[in-house]
Amino acid sequence: MSSRPEAEAQGWSIEFVVDADGEAGGLAPFEAALDDPAERAAVSRFRDGEGQGWRFRSVRASRPDEAQLRSRLAIAAAVTGVQASSLSVLPLPAVDWIAEVNRLTPPVSAGRFFVRGSHVTGDTPPGRIGIVLDAGRAFGTGSHESTRGCLLALGAMPPPGDGRILDLGTGSGILAIAASKLWRRPVLAADIDPVSVETARENATRNGVGALVETCRSRGFSNPRLRARPPYALILANILADPLIRLAPAVARYLYRDGRAVLSGLLREQEADVAAAYESVGLPIRDRHPIDAWTTLVVGRG
Repeated sequence: MSSRPEAEAQGWSIEFVVDADGEAGGLAPFEAALDDPAERAAVSRFRDGEGQGWRFRSVRASRPDEAQLRSRLAIAAAVTGVQASSLSVLPLPAVDWIAEVNRLTPPVSAGRFFVRGSHVTGDTPPGRIGIVLDAGRAFGTGSHESTRGCLLALGAMPPPGDGRILDLGTGSGILAIAASKLWRRPVLAADIDPVSVETARENATRNGVGALVETCRSRGFSNPRLRARPPYALILANILADPLIRLAPAVARYLYRDGRAVLSGLLREQEADVAAAYESVGLPIRDRHPIDAWTTLVVGRG
C-alpha cells in the first residue's frame, strides 16, 4: 500500500492480472467485475509486460469495497476457469487523471461516426460525422465496445419515424449527440447522475447541437419530463443488463408503435435474458451488433 495518507487520495486505482493466453474477449467477466455504474468507473485492459496474461485497471473517485471486489473476481474466475492475481488497491497521487486519460485516448471510428477528444487535432475523415468529446467524469468516450455498438446501430438504421428520441442513461451524451447530428432531430438525454447530465449538456454545446439536445436527471422514466414526451420513435439505452430487463415494460409502453430501441451494456451471455424480456413485451430483436464479448441489440415492433 502506498505511504500517501488516504485522506489526501485523489482517487483509487484497482489493478490485477489474469494469467490467460489469447484474446481478451473471453475475459469479459473480469471487466464486468470492475464495473461500477454509481461512479462510471473507467476500466481498461492491456497485455501484462511481465508475462502472457492481461492486466486489468480501473480508476474511481472513492475507495472500493475490497471484500466485495474479491468476491466478484472469484465469480469471474469460476465463470472463465482462470484466476486473477496480483490484486492491488492503491490511493492515487494528485494528478489530473482526466487530462491524462484524454491524452492516452485515441480517436474512434464507428461506422458513420468519428469520435475524438479535444486533445486530438486534425480533420474528420471525409464522409464521417465528427464528434469532439471529453467524457470527463461521465461514461462514454466511444472506445468501449458497448458505445461503439450503439454508434454502429445508429449508423445502420433508417431515420426514425414520427416521435421524439430519448437517450436513457446518457453518460457523456455521446449517443444523444450522434443521433442529433445524424438526423438533425431533437433528443431528450437523461441520466441518474447529475455530473453526467452536466457533462452531456457541455458536450452537446461543444458539438453545435446544444439547441437539439435537452438534458435532465432521471432514474429510468421517473422524471415527469420523460413521461410527458412519448411516444418515442427511438429509445437509446446503453446501461447494464439487469436495468435493461427491468425497464422492458416501460420501454414498450413509451415507444411508438413502429419505433426502435437500441439496448447495450450487456455481455453476450446476457443477450438471451435481455432478448427474452423484450420479446415478452412485444419488442423482438430486429438487429444486433456484437463486438468482442459485448452485444448491442436493436428491438422493435414493426
